[in-house]
Amino acid sequence: MYHHVKKLMYTVNIGEPDVRFGNMLLEQFGGANGELAAAMQYTIQGWNCLEDLGRRDLLLDIGTEELSHLEIVGALIRMHLKPMKTNREAAEADPLVSIAGGGGVNLFDSMGNPWTATYLKITGELDVDLRSNIAAEARAKIVYERLIDHTQDAGTIDALQFLMTREITHMKAFSAALESMEKNPFSIGMLKPTPGIVDEYFNGSTSEGNEDDIDMRGPWMTSNGLHLVQPKMDAPGGGLSVQDINGKLPGEDRGRQDDAQKASTSPGREALQYKNSDADENGAGTVKKPAKKLAS
Repeated sequence: MYHHVKKLMYTVNIGEPDVRFGNMLLEQFGGANGELAAAMQYTIQGWNCLEDLGRRDLLLDIGTEELSHLEIVGALIRMHLKPMKTNREAAEADPLVSIAGGGGVNLFDSMGNPWTATYLKITGELDVDLRSNIAAEARAKIVYERLIDHTQDAGTIDALQFLMTREITHMKAFSAALESMEKNPFSIGMLKPTPGIVDEYFNGSTSEGNEDDIDMRGPWMTSNGLHLVQPKMDAPGGGLSVQDINGKLPGEDRGRQDDAQKASTSPGREALQYKNSDADENGAGTVKKPAKKLAS
């Protein structure tokens, strides 16, 4: 159940309307990194989250706040687009908004592209979704920062500063939710990666380029157990240890991901055991090895 309160989470006031800037603001209304995308992504993730009622509540809390942010962005856009309703020159700045939309907000980005559900990152694997959400908040923060750089209006800057700041708040919450699962950050899903080849960093971009770029070295090649493998185009896998691959490996470490309080409609442990098993062609499966927990 939703309940709407007729007050903005942050009161918006602007000075002189700027229709072109109002058009830019549509990026955070109906764009890929905008507030509607965030609200839908987190809320739907929450509805799907039957295995962890605590983090489900987190997703629904933040998803609902994002709807409030959408309302703020919408109010800001309407104020900046107001001249479009009566001024021909202002209307010409964006006929899609002024003529088709009457100078108001709609589910388009700043270039007139319609909002689409393909913006949403929803996997049904909670730790993966939380990582997507952290990245989504970071992208939105950058968009707000760039919008702030393109206006001199004090009221607009304050509203955008509020919205930008809340992105970091949400990043902190999502990060805490992920970290409290006590999972190895490279343990994803139910199946283990194949040893050996998992630690091979393939040097796939070599030689010198036209912009003074050269074959570089960095910690991304040697950290977290990685080591460098030079390409051998005449070898199988280009030099990677493809001979290590030999079927799937159940029993990935899950940390505390599966220990949370579950919804009454959750399939629970049976589903986890099935996912972590070798299923035959009829769908039946026998657990080969239970998921191991990280030491707490």
